[in-house]
Amino acid sequence: MRLQNLLKSKNIFDSLITFLIFDFLFLILAFAPQGAKAQEASFYLSPASGNYKVGENFSVTLFINTQGVSINASQAKIIFPPEELKVINISKSGSIFTLWVQEPIFSNEKGEIFFGGGLPSPGYIGEAGKIITIFFQGKTKGQAQVNLKNEVITANDPRGTNVFSFSQGGVYSIFPSEEVLPPPVLEKIPAAPRVTSPTHPDETKWYNNNSPKFQWGLDKDIIGVSLALNQQPIFNPASVSQGLFDSISSEGIEDGIWYFHIKLQNETGWGRITHFKIQIDTQPPYPFEITVDNEGDPANPQPILYFETKDDTSGINHYEIKIGVGDTFKVIQAQSNPLRLPYQAPGIHKVSARAMDMAGNYTENVTQIKVESIEAPKITVCPETFIAGEEVLHIEGTALPNHTIISFFKSDEKLVKSWEVFSSEIGEWSFEEDGLFQSGIYKISARAENKKGAISNSSEECQVKVILSGLSFGPWIISYKTLIWIFIIILILILILIFYLFWKTKRTRKLVEKETQDLKQKFYKEYKELEEDIGRELEILRKLKAGKEITEEEKKREAELLKNLADVKEVLEKELKDIEKELE
Repeated sequence: MRLQNLLKSKNIFDSLITFLIFDFLFLILAFAPQGAKAQEASFYLSPASGNYKVGENFSVTLFINTQGVSINASQAKIIFPPEELKVINISKSGSIFTLWVQEPIFSNEKGEIFFGGGLPSPGYIGEAGKIITIFFQGKTKGQAQVNLKNEVITANDPRGTNVFSFSQGGVYSIFPSEEVLPPPVLEKIPAAPRVTSPTHPDETKWYNNNSPKFQWGLDKDIIGVSLALNQQPIFNPASVSQGLFDSISSEGIEDGIWYFHIKLQNETGWGRITHFKIQIDTQPPYPFEITVDNEGDPANPQPILYFETKDDTSGINHYEIKIGVGDTFKVIQAQSNPLRLPYQAPGIHKVSARAMDMAGNYTENVTQIKVESIEAPKITVCPETFIAGEEVLHIEGTALPNHTIISFFKSDEKLVKSWEVFSSEIGEWSFEEDGLFQSGIYKISARAENKKGAISNSSEECQVKVILSGLSFGPWIISYKTLIWIFIIILILILILIFYLFWKTKRTRKLVEKETQDLKQKFYKEYKELEEDIGRELEILRKLKAGKEITEEEKKREAELLKNLADVKEVLEKELKDIEKELE
């Protein structure tokens, strides 16, 4: 249809060129490097309804709702009744499109409008992407329905997916100038239902379950449900109700990509369509072989594995490699060939490779790799006994020249210590150790390693009896000589402490004795002076009383004063004697 309209333009050759450019632009935009994030996009006219007089001009704008999709191009044909409406003009002002391979054109004779536009990556995402504005004029009384046809909305992804789902046109009432226009009536059709799947919840993932279940919600005004399950991304189920239910299950679905389409009906009519994608793959990848390449070296510790297969439906996700009883590690498909294994010890190792597809199905194969040992070193000097703490442990041996020699010191099959040395150009190696070890029987062995990382089997073991010249305290070992010095130092410190305490006590005693004697002398001196002062005072009183009779009260007070003085002397003498006894 697009080609026919272009050929009717002014110049057939120019129209053909325009058509080719249009398709070329759509191919370029379709393969822009960004993926679609949803499964539907739609056109809609705004306003969707209105009342206008004959001869009155009004505008209608065409928008795109991308529903989360990044889009980069679209085209469509807009149909309008030429009896009721005619196009006055079309404006691209404010459009999201910057490239127009098909300028908006219209035919008032056929009631058709064409357009085709786009924009570079990253495209457009939004709910109100303005495309064009159409200026209509009402011609005669009637209900003018404006709809869209041949719609295409291209996602900004590598495949140029057509994500168009539906379009919403408009109804415009045209009345004679003398009639009163009724208010516009806006009808509300059901929104696109929200579909979920407990068996296939993620539309981007593959599942090996071929019995999907779908669920959706129903509002109170819903009176009908129409649905379909097929392999068409965009599909409009028949506008015939299949009942009123909110879930459905299917069994035995064939492998592949399927789309569940559903729309709901209320009293106004059928609503928008939801498209829900599921991806099913129940078949495992093809069987495959594993090839081992030791690169011509039978002692190569890192042989190379070659393995590869394919899966027709969902594709290979990754490979799982397991060597012997070790852990399983993942290898993505891009790293599968060739795969160099981690370092392996000499011997025969079982290797399993499991190819996993996107849905979790797998195919497994098993092989063996054989890694030969390089020449093992020999231990030529190994003492039968070793006194730890007094002697130096000396070990000698021979091996291939310029190799790394790793020696192991074990007790009861547990590694105690290891040493790493290099063999000389004539193949000799040795090491010495003067550390302390717990008493017991130890075994010493050695392995060789070349520059490629290839290792040898262990050498023959030699046995060493360790005699400990010290005591063991958990992980610490202290020699007897060290213990003797520790005890001597402790003893010296104790003697110094005792001498200091004795000296301190004796010095304190002397100070106390001296202070006691000084106190005693001072007491007797003060007491004697007090006694003399009291005696002089009493003598003065007697002289003043000369010739007078002393009363009994005065005699009593004099006796009490002398008694108190004697009591003070007795108490102080007793305290001084107690102090002297304590010092004895």
